[in-house]
Amino acid sequence: MIDVLLLNGAFDGAQVGKIRVGGLRLPSQQIVGLVGAFVESAADETIALHTSQFFRAQRQISAGFEIFDIFKLDGATFDGSGAVQLSDATRLRAVELTPSLLPYHVTELEWCIIRHTIAFMGVESECRYLLPSERFCYALDCSALPALQDRVPLLKQIRGYILDQDPALEDLSEQKIADAMCKFGIRIPRTRRTRRLGSTAAT
Repeated sequence: MIDVLLLNGAFDGAQVGKIRVGGLRLPSQQIVGLVGAFVESAADETIALHTSQFFRAQRQISAGFEIFDIFKLDGATFDGSGAVQLSDATRLRAVELTPSLLPYHVTELEWCIIRHTIAFMGVESECRYLLPSERFCYALDCSALPALQDRVPLLKQIRGYILDQDPALEDLSEQKIADAMCKFGIRIPRTRRTRRLGSTAAT
């Protein structure tokens, strides 16, 4: 995490960075944490880390590793030495994330669709952008998204809004929008009922 920020020139080692964790609800209803780290800079540099449920670390006064819930990292700070301080003032070192594999891959286009849809609905505050820049839409509190199901506009309205914001997406289909929303749990497709037609014997 720190190495990547140093490599990009966004972190000089003397700064203090911050970690934020947003929830993502999987189709299994399991919630995993989307972890991001950022430092205050002109470039507003942020990196995304693994999707995780747990991390392991050593307390400053202990040589042994402990397992922590990933959401303990939300609001934590870190410095160039690799030390991490949780929001409850617990100081840790040698922090290692335990990756949780997602059952699907989310594309940049799908993140873009979700970001624009939330902006069109005017519900950014309900979805709680966790990082300071909307460029990093993966920092949404994704676990809040299924609550929007009953308020979703028509697909053609969403498509119209997206094209107004980004005309380059003129080939974007309503089906692609629906697929992205289903992946995030915002829109659940209705099951079609098929009526079985049977013949009746004449009497």
